[in-house]
Amino acid sequence: MITEGDRFAGLREQGEAGGMAEQRPADARPQPSAVAPRPLLLRILDVPVHWAWLDPLAGPVRDLVHRVEPRWLADLLHGSPIGHPLHPILAQVVVGSWTSSALVDALTLTGLVPDDLEEGAEAASTTLAATGLAAALPTIASGWTDWSDLHEDQQRLGLVHAAGNYAATAMVALSLVQRWRGRRTSGRLWSMAALTTATAGAALGGHLAYRWAAGASHAEHVPHVAPEGWYAVGAWDDLEVDSPAKAQLGDVPVVVVRTHTGVTVLADSCSHLAAPLSGGRVVRERGEDCLVCPWHGSTFRLADGSVAHGPATAPQPVLASRVEPDGTVLARVVELPGVAASPGLDSRAG
Repeated sequence: MITEGDRFAGLREQGEAGGMAEQRPADARPQPSAVAPRPLLLRILDVPVHWAWLDPLAGPVRDLVHRVEPRWLADLLHGSPIGHPLHPILAQVVVGSWTSSALVDALTLTGLVPDDLEEGAEAASTTLAATGLAAALPTIASGWTDWSDLHEDQQRLGLVHAAGNYAATAMVALSLVQRWRGRRTSGRLWSMAALTTATAGAALGGHLAYRWAAGASHAEHVPHVAPEGWYAVGAWDDLEVDSPAKAQLGDVPVVVVRTHTGVTVLADSCSHLAAPLSGGRVVRERGEDCLVCPWHGSTFRLADGSVAHGPATAPQPVLASRVEPDGTVLARVVELPGVAASPGLDSRAG
């Protein structure tokens, strides 16, 4: 049997005999740039992504979340009914309350709050801290729900994000206990420590959302990159009823679904995490035809691409479609108002 090493040895001999440079192995890994290394902050925030030792913890927790949450509650905590992730909305209340509380505490500790206003400042700070603590409970629940349907590398980062936020939550609780015991200075210091920790946790959360695209729509690009005009995406007689079929609209993959009532063409990349919807299945939800994602079970209505079940929150792009007299199925992207699609290709239909 010829091994990979034997194959590369043969390539080297051929290169030397022909005067060619030695060929680079096909599995060579990218190396950091010596001229412009990645920013230090990016390297720090990316560290947890490589912690594979977190996976044995992530697996059982993920399974537990899926087991204990009914479908309706998971949809609610994902934010599917409102079309927007719920977790960042709730997190605004938590971080905003704790930031305001810590700012009042800092002003008090530095003597910038007049003596006659100190009692009011203390009451305001305590109320803000308690408000954030109360809001932390649904925020944590929605966070775990979103986390349970992420990729493994995203889940590693999410675990560290959660650990930092748990530490901040504990510090705020301790701050309130110290205040109620009359130890106001200690309570204020714990409040500011909690804000510092929560800020670090929020930075990881933002990195998870923006750098690693957790919660962002993975189908937003379709109206911008799909070519304008009508293109053939299949033949009516070749399409099986309720059997999704993959096709191409220019360079954009689409999924064509024939039902008993007609044909629908959607973007193939799931808006949740870009899974191929062509590998999914058609179901009926409340009398409507829907397409279920093969990875995480997001369910989209074929009529308009809206979300019937999460974890997806963004609707799936639906293309305009028609069937020609000869049975050719045509589709075109639905442009946004004032936003043109990509230039058409020579292979487009008339």
